[in-house]
Amino acid sequence: MNVIGLDIGGTTTKAVLLSGDKVKHSVSVTGSEPIVSASGALGKLIEEAKIQLSEIKLVSCTGGGARHIGCSLLGLRTVRVDEIESIGYGGLVLSGLDEAVVASIGTGTAVVHAKRHEDGIISKHLGGTGVGGGTLTGLGRLLLGRGSVEGIIELAEKGKHEMVDLLVKDIVGGPVGNLPAEATASNFGKVGDGTELEDIAAGLVRMISEVVGTVICLAARSVGLEERIVLVGTVPTIKMLGDQIVGTISMLGGRAMIPENASYAVAVGAAMKGK
Repeated sequence: MNVIGLDIGGTTTKAVLLSGDKVKHSVSVTGSEPIVSASGALGKLIEEAKIQLSEIKLVSCTGGGARHIGCSLLGLRTVRVDEIESIGYGGLVLSGLDEAVVASIGTGTAVVHAKRHEDGIISKHLGGTGVGGGTLTGLGRLLLGRGSVEGIIELAEKGKHEMVDLLVKDIVGGPVGNLPAEATASNFGKVGDGTELEDIAAGLVRMISEVVGTVICLAARSVGLEERIVLVGTVPTIKMLGDQIVGTISMLGGRAMIPENASYAVAVGAAMKGK
């Protein structure tokens, strides 16, 4: 049975074609209007996957823009799936785990406890933070004059966060407690006159990664799953951000993985739940 999952966000719609339990194709479309974006993603997916409309059983929608979708889209039957359930389903399906804390990091960050049961997967919202990719692009415009993730990362890769961040070793001369000497004591606590944009960009990426990683790890610890953390969404697939988020979680005693197709996990979860 062919099922399509749509994750309709504020600016981007992600679509996956699921045949059985396997992802056959995936696409991403950017647009400011949910119905137009969803229709565009659906049309692009059908065209690229070379599949007929008659071969599609169901379109399962989730995300903030799903509320604008009715009972059909391009003549195909649609259902709406709760976003928290989609995050949980997608994280477990892509990771192959039976229980995990799944963190969806996109514009903001949502953290979900997901567990397989005989009758399916049960997902519980643990919390999250408004810090995420939207924070990166918003502060990037204010601080750097760059509003694209690619532009900010390009700058950050040339900079050094320790030029703007106050480190633990700067205060006590070495490690303290469980924190290594290189851990951040104060984000942007060392900014001076004439600070380079590249260093500001590196500090911005580090601050967002540390906030997101800390929130995720503490949420996972609250349910005893700090060593079973799955990161999904677009942000973890950006190498610099993904590496630093994983590193922050590791520093705090946790363990995180980024599965294949992580950026499409919520769409995959919607398709699985819709089935």
